[in-house]
Amino acid sequence: MRKLDTLIADFPDTYKLIQQDEVSMTYSFPKSYVNYRKPRTVSKEQRERARQMMIAKNNAKKV
Repeated sequence: MRKLDTLIADFPDTYKLIQQDEVSMTYSFPKSYVNYRKPRTVSKEQRERARQMMIAKNNAKKV
């Protein structure tokens, strides 16, 4: 919702807030802007490399 609120502020002619209540908001924008993708698959090797990089970065912050 925050991302859509930002888009409404930046592009009011394209994105519109149609309805709002305590728990929900209804937006309007072109159908062609909707995009569905498969989840990204990460191999065990890529995951381990990323883990090691983050450990190294965190250790560098401590020093």
